[in-house]
Amino acid sequence: LECRADGDPAPSTGCARDGGTADGGTADGGSHQGEVTGGRVVTRADGGRYVCRATNRHGVAVRSVVVTVE
Repeated sequence: LECRADGDPAPSTGCARDGGTADGGTADGGSHQGEVTGGRVVTRADGGRYVCRATNRHGVAVRSVVVTVE
């Protein structure tokens, strides 16, 4: 799962399963990503609500998505 955000200054981003801890974010001035799966095989147990957060000195933007694995 990928989390992207653009802004000035570049925001740091994190994405995690709802109720979990966000992974490490980035702030490198380009597109920003947070990978939850880390390249591993996804199973039905990975389904659920995920929350992505982008933060910079101007504030925070939060979006969520429900993932269904069949």
